[in-house]
Amino acid sequence: MHRFKAQGVSSRVFPKPQWMNPKEKINHWNIVTGDKVAIIAGKDKDTIGEIKSVNRSNNTVIVEGKKLAKKHVPMQPGAPEGVMRKELPIHYSNVMLLHPDTQMPTRIDRRKTTKTLEDGRIISRWSRFVKGTDIEIPKPVRKYNDQSTEENFTTTADDAIEVTYKPDFSQPPFPQDLVKELRNPYKKKFVMDLTSTSAATATNSTPSINNTEA
Repeated sequence: MHRFKAQGVSSRVFPKPQWMNPKEKINHWNIVTGDKVAIIAGKDKDTIGEIKSVNRSNNTVIVEGKKLAKKHVPMQPGAPEGVMRKELPIHYSNVMLLHPDTQMPTRIDRRKTTKTLEDGRIISRWSRFVKGTDIEIPKPVRKYNDQSTEENFTTTADDAIEVTYKPDFSQPPFPQDLVKELRNPYKKKFVMDLTSTSAATATNSTPSINNTEA
């Protein structure tokens, strides 16, 4: 906390990270963002919510709309009274996945399954099953922001590989008028014209070649 104060940043903005014994960290996470979970402990016990984010460094998750706490902020249209609600982390052990059919909290097993693709390739992955059964708990599909309409402006693969730039070595990369305008007026050395220099070089080099051949 003293490190943040020394930099002039409030610890309310950047809270002090909690130290955790590496032995207590969960190696295999069975809960991902977007899962529907049941809270089994705390003030929101026996309620269902969606995982908003996960923090694997301290074994906590953020459930949307659960374990809310007041946060004082400057008055704004979204918080006319200067108070906002913010979700606090919930420990991984206080949430459980739901049964796909009954929507009741259930324990799960991790099993390695294989799948054959259309092209004949065989891939293996870890899947989640209801403990003691063959009922698989599928992972949620990744959500996209449809309101931003970013997909309407994405570049197609054919347009991305199309070569549209054709360099022309007969012209200088910048107009000479622009170079003269940007050059240092107190610098005595003048920027030479590349086109005239290349033409003069070609003119001088041609007779020398003829003389050599003669």
